[in-house]
Amino acid sequence: MNVVFVTHYALPHIGGIETPIDAVAAGLTARGHSVTHVASAARRPAERGSPVPPRPYRRVLVPAMNWPEERLGAPYPLFSPALVRVLRRELAAADVVHCHGFLYLGTIAALALAGGRPSVLTEHVGHVDYSNPVLDGAQAAAIASIGRWCARRADALVVYNDKVREELRALAPGARIEWIGNGVDPGRFHPARDGERDRLRAELGWDERPRALFVGRRVAKKGLDRALATAAAAGGSFVLAVAGTDRLDGGTPDHVELLGHVDPDRMPALYRAADAMLLPSHGEGFPVAVQEAMASGLPVVLAEDPAYREHLRGADPGAAELVAPEPAALAAAVSALVSDSERRAAGGAAAAGHARRSFSFERVLDEHERLYASLGSPAP
Repeated sequence: MNVVFVTHYALPHIGGIETPIDAVAAGLTARGHSVTHVASAARRPAERGSPVPPRPYRRVLVPAMNWPEERLGAPYPLFSPALVRVLRRELAAADVVHCHGFLYLGTIAALALAGGRPSVLTEHVGHVDYSNPVLDGAQAAAIASIGRWCARRADALVVYNDKVREELRALAPGARIEWIGNGVDPGRFHPARDGERDRLRAELGWDERPRALFVGRRVAKKGLDRALATAAAAGGSFVLAVAGTDRLDGGTPDHVELLGHVDPDRMPALYRAADAMLLPSHGEGFPVAVQEAMASGLPVVLAEDPAYREHLRGADPGAAELVAPEPAALAAAVSALVSDSERRAAGGAAAAGHARRSFSFERVLDEHERLYASLGSPAP
């Protein structure tokens, strides 16, 4: 099949859509499909010098302005008019067009230009609570209008959790909705082998203090402020290693280590070097970073979110802890985990086992293929 993915960003811009799209596009290409990824060329300032290794699939990056993200923290690139020309050209030979995110300009344009070709829309998180009431209200209005139109325009909808499924059912009653979770490539994300963890920590310049890893941007839903408060409440029992930012307002405390922008190819090693993962985010469905960490043998501590439980069902004790979203409770959970090497090792083994059973990458590729095949051929 000739598959065209349409997203807002592409690597090296890091996010919960860009990373899994790259993996699925590469996986489908390895299975013999022709895959093209259309996205904006926008990057954050820290990412603009980051090289992207050659990918096995085609990437077509369209110029775009990125000031909504840079100034407001809203990841919404404003594509140039070239997007229409690019999509017309790429969709002409497509067997299926698969868009991600029901509010993005790329999705709107691709669904409008699909011209009878089978179309799929994956919605990752639905409504996200913004602390800025103007942004939050604008998002709600956009979902009720643009989101509704996109959900009804697509031939099939894909979700990762019950929250988003219910939102889409309300927007598009009777629509076909499929559940296809994210998968994790075991060739990239796996537990540390003999001696590897010590070597990686030495390369990072880490001392013997335990490291709790936080992965995420400086946006409210990721929970960085809560993670920093958790590390402060822990009283130095661990260092919070932050991947995703290189500066904090007011300076960097001794118990915090800023790793800055981390290229995707470096993330597997970072997971294998850490002692635990702390991610007190909210409204994210189930973050890809958590799945990657678990597959890498890293036990995780998360702020309680009902959407997480369905992804952790069947996990052995210690793989993941869901904790009340208060710094004191989170600090106690992380401190207890990293201070006991046997508990940490058992939790890491449980996390890796659950990832193998529940986050199968081959299953994700199978489900994509079955969905595409079931939609039939493009209209003549």
